[in-house]
Amino acid sequence: MGDDRLSYAQLEAMANRLAHALIAIGVRPGDRVGLLSENSLQFVVIVLAAAKAGAFLVPYNFRYSAREACYVTRDAEPAVLFAGRGYQGIAIEAATAMPIAPRVVSIEGSGPGSLAELVTGRPDSAPALEVDPESAAMIIYTSGTTGFAKGVLFSHAAYIANHLAIAFEGDLRQSDVSMVALPLFHNGGLNGLLLPTLLVGATAVITAKGFEPAQQLESVARYRVTVTMWVPTMLAMIVNCEDASRYDVCSLTKIWYGASPISPPVLASARKLFGAGFYQFYGMCEIGMTAVLRPEDHVDRASCTGREMLCADMRVVDEHARTVAPGEVGEIVSRSRPLGMIGYWRNEHATREAMDHGWIRTGDMARDEGQGYFTIVDRKKDMIISGGENIYPKEIENVIAEHPAVSEVACFGIPDPKWGESVCAVIVLKPSRLEGVEEI
Repeated sequence: MGDDRLSYAQLEAMANRLAHALIAIGVRPGDRVGLLSENSLQFVVIVLAAAKAGAFLVPYNFRYSAREACYVTRDAEPAVLFAGRGYQGIAIEAATAMPIAPRVVSIEGSGPGSLAELVTGRPDSAPALEVDPESAAMIIYTSGTTGFAKGVLFSHAAYIANHLAIAFEGDLRQSDVSMVALPLFHNGGLNGLLLPTLLVGATAVITAKGFEPAQQLESVARYRVTVTMWVPTMLAMIVNCEDASRYDVCSLTKIWYGASPISPPVLASARKLFGAGFYQFYGMCEIGMTAVLRPEDHVDRASCTGREMLCADMRVVDEHARTVAPGEVGEIVSRSRPLGMIGYWRNEHATREAMDHGWIRTGDMARDEGQGYFTIVDRKKDMIISGGENIYPKEIENVIAEHPAVSEVACFGIPDPKWGESVCAVIVLKPSRLEGVEEI
């Protein structure tokens, strides 16, 4: 980001120093380390240091309101909460709402309470601590149709299997330059691209918050980027950028996309603009990255979602858990090992609902296309996917219902040419005056 750079040796030394610091202030294996920040090099250091200390990393969505940050903090109970620039206020508010407040550490600066102060004088060598590969490495919060966020527990072993599979199926090489344009709190940015890039020893270019098509294309040209991951909304914004064709993007040979369906016109325009191989990845927090549609599949199977990846075991089943015949529609289930979650953090009921004898139900309905390929056709859940982000109607309904003029509200997704889907709310008002739709 900018002119900030880290070599692998520097990254290792910084992560080791922070891991020693975490252990010194009382963080033990199984404790949680919260992280509320935009993309930065320090973000990467904290991710690796938490793993070295045997702690569970808890990345916070930097779009959280104070109420949402408080909810995650109460649920995860982190021992330490790192806060990036501009997020200290929310972090402190969330921490002070706890009976035992986590230690809040500022990522920026060098004064008291800063990351720089915390690591001062710590050794560069790795901590003498053995971390169980089957223990949890991270808790990723993902909402549900009930409106309550659930923490997805993933083990070190599952993440390593995911990273290996992604690197293999995405043709990652040590010579690659990966541009991480997605937020690092997002599974796609952190576990979908950044950590697989580090696994193979390639170069990662991490972009800042926000998405400007021209800046993305400028970064591709400037850093000679060879691979990136964009969600379909990003691709739509890029192909509609007036000056897109003037940038030298010939270095970009691999474009990964996923997180939501892509429209055929956007895919066709993107393939025309870039002389790159396109890879569609399918997955979710609970199952990891499990399916891919490789460049050769885009020739005559571009309308498909993909086929199972290395290490994955997937089925399309009917309501009786029987595998459907080619051409039929059923629910996708994915084997929990080696790529899937341990379960939901402190939520045995939700875990039992999602997992069945080693298989994880996705809630995604798909058509079996034969020869191992499938196509997503619908979702059992009412989830809306807009710009690659999951939006849950219940969460929006809960907020709108707080307005004193609202009697009933229902939210659902409608097609949107830019975002894929937009939220539509249907509201029944109480017999009281509403000043205007802007209030809602």
